Amino acid sequence: VSTQSTWGLVLNLKMESEKVKATQTVDSDNKENEGQAKEEKGEDTLAEKVFTRLDAVFSEYFLNDFQRAMVRKFIRDNVARADNPRCDRIREWLFHKINRSFPANVPEMQRGCPEIIPGLRARPWWDSSEFPWLSTIEANIDVIRKELLSLRGLKGFQPYRGPSWASKIPSPDGIGSKSNDSGEWNVFYLFLHDMKFEENCAKCPETVRLIEEIVPRHYVHAFFSAVTTSTHILKHHGPTNKKLRLHVPLIGVEGSRMRVGTETRSLERGKVYVFDDSFEHEAWHDGSDTRVILIVDFWHPDLSTEEVKLLTLLQNARMRAERFLAERDEDKDNFYSIIETSKDILQSNDWWTVNEKDLA
Repeated sequence: VSTQSTWGLVLNLKMESEKVKATQTVDSDNKENEGQAKEEKGEDTLAEKVFTRLDAVFSEYFLNDFQRAMVRKFIRDNVARADNPRCDRIREWLFHKINRSFPANVPEMQRGCPEIIPGLRARPWWDSSEFPWLSTIEANIDVIRKELLSLRGLKGFQPYRGPSWASKIPSPDGIGSKSNDSGEWNVFYLFLHDMKFEENCAKCPETVRLIEEIVPRHYVHAFFSAVTTSTHILKHHGPTNKKLRLHVPLIGVEGSRMRVGTETRSLERGKVYVFDDSFEHEAWHDGSDTRVILIVDFWHPDLSTEEVKLLTLLQNARMRAERFLAERDEDKDNFYSIIETSKDILQSNDWWTVNEKDLA
């Protein structure tokens, strides 16, 4: 497929032909009608190539027949219309998917991200003033901090782990791999991969309410992230640029710094930060007490409602399939199995130290 405009025209033609195919019965004895139907199906080489590759994209997301029909209709009604600017980013993304190409002009520090949606503003750090709803989050930091501190005597935190292939640092207990080469990194999941951790959420209801009611287009990915003194989280990229990440430092903030792209910032207590984790980033904590922040992801503001709807369908379909496959993975070397296995590793919260200022 040579150009985006050609792809759009051919895709629209082929979509309409599929509509004809689904609604019209061809009389086998009527050769003229049969020939006309074949012509309407757009059986030129380019159209067939487009749909063969589009079917491969559908398979990548494990779409069933019903979901494929939904996505095809969405593409016909929205994406294939060149006069619909609200789907410009998805149109170009699909163009690259079916061409098996990577978008051009991606910033150097973002190139390690496996999924790039073209046309989205690419900034390592974002100005919090662009998100008016953050003032509500800032006004409730004390509420969030209070709920966090109530977790000290409870279970729920677990080591941050990934599959063995995700890092070169094996975990000491043989469960997955680590993303920090010094110190300890523990997490308290609230939402992850479209799953709500009900037991954990019940322990901090106001924090969950703020996430669900105040954060617009919540990405269903949120957790408390805790690191002990002398922790270094290795440089890495997030999985996609279709979301932004909110950091709310809560306790033990002094001595914490973070690099996103080429800019390193020292974190401050009572201040919130928004960054694009598709850029290479890493973090250090040199303070004397455990640093805990609230992390919340939300959809990139440049994506239209229609684009978020399609991307959500695709993402949820793939995650459901991955959970299904994880249950049948004998090696248990996958995100879902490791998260479940890691739940009971921490038998106490002795790793968690708090200073008097944070307790006040």
